[in-house]
Amino acid sequence: MRKVVIIEDHELMRSAIASLLGKEWKIAGTAGTLEEARTLFKNMVEKPDIVILDIELGKDWGLDIIADKTFGKGNFPPVLVYSAFNDYAHVNAAIRTGAKGFVCKDQSSAELLEAMEDVTSGKISFPHEMIQRHAVISDKIIGLSKKEHKIFTMVQKRKTNKQIAAALGVTLRTIENNLSIIYDKTGVKNRKELENL
Repeated sequence: MRKVVIIEDHELMRSAIASLLGKEWKIAGTAGTLEEARTLFKNMVEKPDIVILDIELGKDWGLDIIADKTFGKGNFPPVLVYSAFNDYAHVNAAIRTGAKGFVCKDQSSAELLEAMEDVTSGKISFPHEMIQRHAVISDKIIGLSKKEHKIFTMVQKRKTNKQIAAALGVTLRTIENNLSIIYDKTGVKNRKELENL
């Protein structure tokens, strides 16, 4: 029986996924944080066939697992992202870090199972409309400067202007000015439209 690891910070969601997969997959382990995942993989004898991973793990950034060499011997198992967020920033981060697929939590259980089949058979599994939207947004933000791109990414992650200013070490007014420029370059009217781009 094929083995799956579920890394998800909400206990009810972990249980629901495990219950859904239990008939066809062996649950090799679950974790709610990166630290729990490290311990799990350290003690694991056989590598799982796939990892279902939430990007937002409380304070942790789930995708850090893929590149983290402390997570096991050899290549990390193929990762299927299972996230409530399907905005550009999250999808782009998943693609950039090497996730093999992406399923949004508002998709059906059948779509999750289909994506798991694709990923374990060596295919890439991102919904067609997600890739199309990703390409359109990529075209829109191609003219952003490096700093503007950082701000755009943080806005997509729902960071406040104050949080962005603190992270970049600039004033709130600077962020507001930068956002005005980003609105013009991307053709949106306000922050809400930018968040949902």
